[in-house]
Amino acid sequence: MSAQAAPLTHCPNCDHRLAPWDHFCSQCGQDTKNHPPSLWEFVHEWVLHYLALEGKLWKSLWALVAKPGFLTLEYLAGRKQRYVLPLRLVLTLGLLFFVVLKLSPTAVDRLTPPNADTSKGVLIVDEDDVPARSSQPASVAARPSAAASAPADIASQPAAELNNKSGVIFRLPEDWMARLPTHVRRGLDATNERGRQNLKQELGRIGGAMLSMAPYAVLMSLPLFAALLKLLYWRLPYGAHFVFAMHLHAAWYGMLLLVVLMPWFWVALATWAWSNLYPLLALKRVHRAGWWSTLGRGSILALMHWVLIGLTATALLFFGAVAGH
Repeated sequence: MSAQAAPLTHCPNCDHRLAPWDHFCSQCGQDTKNHPPSLWEFVHEWVLHYLALEGKLWKSLWALVAKPGFLTLEYLAGRKQRYVLPLRLVLTLGLLFFVVLKLSPTAVDRLTPPNADTSKGVLIVDEDDVPARSSQPASVAARPSAAASAPADIASQPAAELNNKSGVIFRLPEDWMARLPTHVRRGLDATNERGRQNLKQELGRIGGAMLSMAPYAVLMSLPLFAALLKLLYWRLPYGAHFVFAMHLHAAWYGMLLLVVLMPWFWVALATWAWSNLYPLLALKRVHRAGWWSTLGRGSILALMHWVLIGLTATALLFFGAVAGH
């Protein structure tokens, strides 16, 4: 058995003098353990600092879900060590949500539109493409369109010609397509061709690409959401709004995670109701405004937020389609 290492007298990181009982350097915060970490220490470090699965997590989760705005006020009051920090909280719940969602067997099936004939790879995008069911037999209406039986080299045709054919997934005006970079047009052409071959598989690929980019999109949208809050509540500094945005999105992540893990109607209905009431209660608690002021500003915030979500979803859909090229 090897001899136990002698206690450090100075911090290896900043050379600050250490007392024999110091477990951490008072100057830089580094621990004083001078030995190769064991496997358990690696696991504990990862669990503690990444997933935050220690006692204060449960207290933080309860305060986050049951007391809208409470954690934001505690953080702004300087009581930070009692709870999980907001960035770590939103990263933890976001990671768990997207991992569980990606592993959900029904996640891809929900991406298929109701008017998609997945057996023949045809997606109806215009009303003119819908067969007249009242005047045609079901066997005729179920036949693939001419675009579905196009030759395999259709991906090499010009983008404008491809987008004029029926059954494509993405149909853009010719002048828009002409302004896109060449690799983007090729990506959209390839997506349309794969969609004709196997629509469900292609939608699953696009959905998987969107799902992989969604966590980064949400993180990038947090500063924008905080900016919207700053426009409505200009007296508080931007940093306070950013903390509020992280806590609010962490709470939404927790609600979505609950719905994915418990996909029952009453759970989904109760979660939906609480997710809409939650921001109003949080705004009321943090900003201490009247109810009419909170309702008015909350409605404006919700409208702007839905616009932001729509733009983000459109960008994810577009990049998801191009990503497979």
